[in-house]
Amino acid sequence: MAKITSVQFDQYSSMGNNQTEFEACYTHIEEENFRYISHCHDFYELYLHLRGGKMIDIDQYYYEMEPNQLYIIPPFSMHGVEVPPKTDYERAFLYITSDTLKVCGCGQIDLDAYFQSKVSNGHHQFPLTPEEAQKCKRMMLRLLDNQKKTEPLSRFQDYCLLLPILQIMCESMRRAGPTPRTEKGSSAIHDILMYVNENYMKPLSVDALAQQFGVSVSYLAHEFKKYTSRSVYDYVLYRRVMLAKKLIPDSVSLNTVSEQCGFENYSNFLRLFYKYVGVSPKAYKKALPQR
Repeated sequence: MAKITSVQFDQYSSMGNNQTEFEACYTHIEEENFRYISHCHDFYELYLHLRGGKMIDIDQYYYEMEPNQLYIIPPFSMHGVEVPPKTDYERAFLYITSDTLKVCGCGQIDLDAYFQSKVSNGHHQFPLTPEEAQKCKRMMLRLLDNQKKTEPLSRFQDYCLLLPILQIMCESMRRAGPTPRTEKGSSAIHDILMYVNENYMKPLSVDALAQQFGVSVSYLAHEFKKYTSRSVYDYVLYRRVMLAKKLIPDSVSLNTVSEQCGFENYSNFLRLFYKYVGVSPKAYKKALPQR
């Protein structure tokens, strides 16, 4: 039996190289068998498959992978990749936050909303021409090299590279029709995760979820952590803090943000926001660019 090399992610770690807005990555390897364990994160992954991959799963769908395919993976979408034995596997991908996508729209288009509209019906796969794929690869490699630099001019150059990459991806999404996909068999844990993603601002408990979905508390606790690498409690709290980050720029009251995100009291909101973000809500708001 072929050996499987699995890569396990910390679901909620920040992007590498201390990036907070976007990060380019590139992989070219040959393994006996290679698999990314299903994971999710709180930013987009714009995944360019160049060659070698067999199957990618995104939420409830499987896609057979072909060369020069773009996969749009929104925040908090569970996904993983399988590569056949002894395959020349090459990919490039871009991590990017929803807020950075909006900035890249240059006031003309909300790219976050545009991307969401394209994947809202479960279609995550979009074909590129070989020329488009290679052009994106070259620009991602330049971004990757530029990430080591810190001067403002380098950050400006980053955006000069980001915009044509996103333009190619938008054109691919605009012209693409429905792509073949296979729906996963429904599982209790997947259904529970989808329910939590829609209701995390409301009071939730493991006991109530287990009763609602007809599973035992021990099964739910074990399988949810196995599926997401986080307990139900930790996952809910993190989703609430990420929602708070989105609400803070447009809110006049941090107390209101705390209530809207489902925190029991303001002190818990302060403690958990600092735990996940590294600064207090007040400091986070003060550091935001003035609108």
